[in-house]
Amino acid sequence: MDATGSHRRLATTAVIYVTATHRSRHAARCAEDCHRRGLTLGAVIVDELHGGRWPDVVQRVMAGEAEVIVVADRDELPPDRTPRLDVVAEERRHLSPDPHCRPRLLH
Repeated sequence: MDATGSHRRLATTAVIYVTATHRSRHAARCAEDCHRRGLTLGAVIVDELHGGRWPDVVQRVMAGEAEVIVVADRDELPPDRTPRLDVVAEERRHLSPDPHCRPRLLH
């Protein structure tokens, strides 16, 4: 809240992470998404090292240079990255190819 009592939204800065393989297609798509969501684009990091640039992305967030990491597809992320984010709902979707099939609780 500012001095007038109204809520001000601070600009949020994003860093885009793309692999070199998908750079042309995914970088533009991510930049458009940042613009649509009102994010300030701080950097585009192109990883030509099979995950070797991920620490650069994390460092920018830890240094306060960005608050959001934008990727076009979860498959672009290095599988052994840290920190890592696991979303339980996404894992559940991968359990069964049939979206109508739900696990049963056994008593």
